[in-house]
Amino acid sequence: MRTRPPGTGLSRCLLLVLLAVVAAAGCRAPGALADAGAARPVRAHPSPQPLWPDVAAGPAPTRPAAVEQQKPAPLPGLALDALTGTDARTPLAADPALSPPERTALAAGCAHCAVRPAQYRDLDGDGRPELLTAVLFDAGPDSPRAVLHVYALRGREVLPVLAVPAAPDFTAETVGADLVVHEPTAPFAETSSTYRWNTDRMVLVDRRIKVLGPGVDVSGCLLADACGPLVVLAPTPAPTPVPSAGPAPAAGRTAAPAQDGPAQDGPARATPVPDGPARDTARPAPTRTR
Repeated sequence: MRTRPPGTGLSRCLLLVLLAVVAAAGCRAPGALADAGAARPVRAHPSPQPLWPDVAAGPAPTRPAAVEQQKPAPLPGLALDALTGTDARTPLAADPALSPPERTALAAGCAHCAVRPAQYRDLDGDGRPELLTAVLFDAGPDSPRAVLHVYALRGREVLPVLAVPAAPDFTAETVGADLVVHEPTAPFAETSSTYRWNTDRMVLVDRRIKVLGPGVDVSGCLLADACGPLVVLAPTPAPTPVPSAGPAPAAGRTAAPAQDGPAQDGPARATPVPDGPARDTARPAPTRTR
């Protein structure tokens, strides 16, 4: 009688299982596509369904025709080799578009009149800086105003490329080649206007209102075609404390008052409360509207 070595049957079983696994794996190369089952059904997106299809829609509003602005005319009788180092009063005195209150301020003929010193920034990208200044004057009783002026140089001619009214306490800055003017339009609101070079002059391209506190009524977008979002930053109100029904409990654990009902034997048991202050879960978040 022939006997088999111990473990031969188990070895054959393991060999057969290994061959089956190799055969199954050899049918598909690594990275090949595999059948993942049935695909999900494709759902059609909903389409608009009018409620009153018989009502005719009104005509689309017509946009007014764009008014073609004339190119800035050179200041008469003024020729300069460079604007850098030029006093601000020099182009202002030669500008025929200055209003009478501005000319009075230029002559220092009023109490609140002033001319801001000239600043020089390249706003049109030609490598030569433009001249920026502002005239502050009295527009009426307790109503001082200001006008921001920008002058550019073409050859030896000086061109007025921007004249915009502003609040007397306005601030301005340049961001790249953009000119940004900030005006406090309310106790808790600020208006920021961005002006950019456009062919031959500075034009308004964006205006935003930033509300810094409550109680300010703003109309939102001030410029229909070039106005950014209205950013509202409301302060977070402090949580209102809840008055306690009895004397202040001792620090640590507090005892709940005994409920109404029949008297029980023995002293009333105190209900333990976890240590730590109560958490305020309702917190207002800043809102952003357009």
